[in-house]
Amino acid sequence: MARITHKRSYRTIQQPVTFRGVGVHTGADTSVTLHPSDHGITFSKRGCENALINATIDNVLDTVHGTSIGNGEISFSMVEHLLGTLFANEIDGVNIIVENGNEIPILDGSALPLVQMLKGTEIIRREAVELSDAVIVRKPFHITHKGSFLAVYPAPQCGITYFISYKEYPELTQQKTVVVEPALFEEEIAPARTYAFLEWVEPLRKQGLIKGGSLENSLVYSKDGFLNPDPLRFQDELVRHKILDFLGDLSLFGKRIQGHFVILCGGHTAHIAFLRALKQEILLNRQR
Repeated sequence: MARITHKRSYRTIQQPVTFRGVGVHTGADTSVTLHPSDHGITFSKRGCENALINATIDNVLDTVHGTSIGNGEISFSMVEHLLGTLFANEIDGVNIIVENGNEIPILDGSALPLVQMLKGTEIIRREAVELSDAVIVRKPFHITHKGSFLAVYPAPQCGITYFISYKEYPELTQQKTVVVEPALFEEEIAPARTYAFLEWVEPLRKQGLIKGGSLENSLVYSKDGFLNPDPLRFQDELVRHKILDFLGDLSLFGKRIQGHFVILCGGHTAHIAFLRALKQEILLNRQR
């Protein structure tokens, strides 16, 4: 790994934008407002705007059924779709204020409504006053994590290859490769919806989760096929959504990475474990 330092324009939004919706797990009707910021991506609660949680890997609290960040006193869950959208659109700074709950709304299960929301505000560029860090991958790095394989390889840009496979559903084996850039994200990744298997539903409900889940915001698959009445947006919609999830988790790394990521059968827990290991590898390289 090599760290490079260069000047780049800082991107934020010109004016606040708000969206609201139901949390897939809590069922709470929550409002979220994005405000311009020169201090990175942060989360706070309405009435506690001074208590900021930086959207970084060090503040990840939980990765079960979504990624949660916090500081032990306040936390925010299901942050990955919003963070992935900001990351793919190269937005460097917003303060995200959440009202009536701590779960980011699921909307239609995809990031497309978030992309459309950002089109309602101008993205402004500011010349960076300070030099900003980025990471260029010079040699491969990989880990295995409980059946998952995650790696990053040298490449001229940031790209992702993701592979999914389920023993019970071999027909859902899918693979997708993308380059991370705004227009491609909007067209090929943002519309992909979250998904679950029918046998997951009852156990999750018994845990007090998916109170806001429905066929309107989640694809549900059974041995007889998808239960949703509307057609798939892509034949490989599931793996595209996994790329969205990974982008959200990758944003927590806190630096842009020039390299190609390869993930086999990953998930939020594996993503975060990999990114933490990659961060440690970069720190070790600096000391050598």
